[in-house]
Amino acid sequence: MRVVISTSASIPIYEQIKTQVRSAILSGDVPAGSTLPSLRQLAADLRVSVITVTRAYNDLVAEGLVRNEHGRGFVVRDIDPAVAAEELAKRVDTALLELRVAARHARIDIDEIHRRLEEAWRSETDD
Repeated sequence: MRVVISTSASIPIYEQIKTQVRSAILSGDVPAGSTLPSLRQLAADLRVSVITVTRAYNDLVAEGLVRNEHGRGFVVRDIDPAVAAEELAKRVDTALLELRVAARHARIDIDEIHRRLEEAWRSETDD
């Protein structure tokens, strides 16, 4: 699992961590029963406070995606595939709404959005 944060983004770092870990769990990249990186390890890797990672992980516990097991750390729970698909679809819908707002502010028409989406879809990078 790869987590990338941006210190210049308006989104809090704990939220960036939570969103990326949630997506990895829901997409199946991190399967049920897997242990997430330890709080200290992820904090050191990202060069952030342990408190920041703790907040992200505790939010994931509250969402029912992981559980904190004594001696093992944070373990991914078994997620219903239908629920996972629904949550991922909501993420796409949210991104589309943000795209629409940004495109209107930039005065980019729907044909240009289609062209750019097609280009992005065909690119080799996978986020």
